[in-house]
Amino acid sequence: MRRTSSFASGAIVVLGVGAIIALLWVGRAPLGGALWRVLAPVVALRAAVFQPSEAQLEEELASTTAALADRNALAQENSELKRLLGRQGERKTILAGVLQYPPQIPYDTLIIDAGSDEGVVVGDAVSAGGTTLIGTVSQVYGTTARVALFSSPGSSYDALLGHAGATVPLPVVGQGQGSLSAEVPAGTPVAVGDPIVAPGIAGGYLGSVARIEAPDNSTFETLYITAPASPSLLHFVQVVLP
Repeated sequence: MRRTSSFASGAIVVLGVGAIIALLWVGRAPLGGALWRVLAPVVALRAAVFQPSEAQLEEELASTTAALADRNALAQENSELKRLLGRQGERKTILAGVLQYPPQIPYDTLIIDAGSDEGVVVGDAVSAGGTTLIGTVSQVYGTTARVALFSSPGSSYDALLGHAGATVPLPVVGQGQGSLSAEVPAGTPVAVGDPIVAPGIAGGYLGSVARIEAPDNSTFETLYITAPASPSLLHFVQVVLP
């Protein structure tokens, strides 16, 4: 009996809400107009609070477009400079599909569908696209390979911190689940958002500084770095051949 009563009450509520909506949108009935005058401020307030304004969206789009244009301009300038100096630093890559990723397999690893048959070898760098590096090949089979991400716990790599046009060499250590860290001497110029890149003529983007810990009286600061791509969102990667 209680279930029947609850169901009937729920049905009445649904029908009531439906009737109000119908009055608001159909016929311009006097009751509908009165209700709309009462509810309109509430609807408008909800829209203002929970939905970004057109101006906000345009501002965010303009900011993103400017950042992308700046990045493209720098990339083009870098490429032209390398060409003039005879150091192209071009990459030969193999496109591979991601067969397995966490939590199907241990975190900070991927299984891809390219192996020794395609020329993949242990140590090859792996990119999420373009110059965005995410890890290296750790094991190779005939048609598949295992990728260890830079964020793998305990892994360490040489990298460069970029800040205001200057670079600082530093070792980056994997923390697990897509995060990395590094230590720099206290007082090193660094800010949240600074890029972390791989050294060498070809280079590569490894991530950006997400948080800085600078304990009092410590001789070092700890940088927490966010990887550029979430492993669980990757469907394809590029294996960079030597």
